[in-house]
Amino acid sequence: MRMAVGENARMAFDNLRENKSRSFLTVLGVVIGVTALITVSSVLVGLDASIRDYLSEFGADTIFIFKFQPGIRTTALTPEELNRKSLNLDDALAIKAECPHVRNVDAQVLARFTPPFPPSASARYAGHEINGVRYRGTLPSAPDVYSLRLSKGRYFTEAENLHRSDVAVIGFDVANALFIEEDPLDKQILVRGSLYTVIGVIDKRKGGIVAGGQSDVDVWVPFRAYQKHNPQDDEGLVTAAAYPGMVDTAEDEIRGVLRRRRNVPYDKDDNFGMSSSQQVAEQFRQIISSIAGLIVSVSSIGLLIGGVGVM
Repeated sequence: MRMAVGENARMAFDNLRENKSRSFLTVLGVVIGVTALITVSSVLVGLDASIRDYLSEFGADTIFIFKFQPGIRTTALTPEELNRKSLNLDDALAIKAECPHVRNVDAQVLARFTPPFPPSASARYAGHEINGVRYRGTLPSAPDVYSLRLSKGRYFTEAENLHRSDVAVIGFDVANALFIEEDPLDKQILVRGSLYTVIGVIDKRKGGIVAGGQSDVDVWVPFRAYQKHNPQDDEGLVTAAAYPGMVDTAEDEIRGVLRRRRNVPYDKDDNFGMSSSQQVAEQFRQIISSIAGLIVSVSSIGLLIGGVGVM
């Protein structure tokens, strides 16, 4: 047995000496494969952590409600989903009034959703501009529902919403892009042809990898002020904050309210979608796990072939 092992080792080293170029290239391929595997794995782990951090900012008890299923999709939207009736402010108010396990709600109004990207706008101030801004009309309840922290200023009030005041709360990255070494408070920014006075800046959120490194590109204005300037926009997103540990119960209550309001027959599927922040995070995790498994499988085959080549 020992002689066989020694003979095999001697033959292997002789083969390496006789085929130096082939051996070098094979070993180099193995090294590159291992390095690529480690690098890609590190990127996926970092992306997963960044997404989880970003979604954790909303809280575990946050529920997103839209006309189709919020979150990550692996298939294209159907014409039926795209043409569904949008959610509106009355839906949000009904959820708050009729769902005892919902602590608070926010309603957003925005431009029509055009796949594959959500609607965005540009914001300008004194020669500076930032694109890809999430321009929305929201309610004064937004800071509570989304667990927002403001680094400067304040959020708008119910009185400012009712009077359609042209004020805005902007994201951290918007403030950095438009106001270089300048205090953004009480300055006017131009968004889709409308001027808004900045009254607050949202503190930087976790998860900087999300949205290409700019996760804080919000320009949020009072719901009714947005409608005043953009009467053609009727897309609606409702977000509900459930009481701690009551997400499943709150979802059941919300489903009952919306099915009744949207006249969904008892034997038909929902014509709207709901996802909690934890469910969206789990979707990301499953996708990343699948990608990681595929990469490991392909890399393993390559390393196996490389090992055979060395032998």
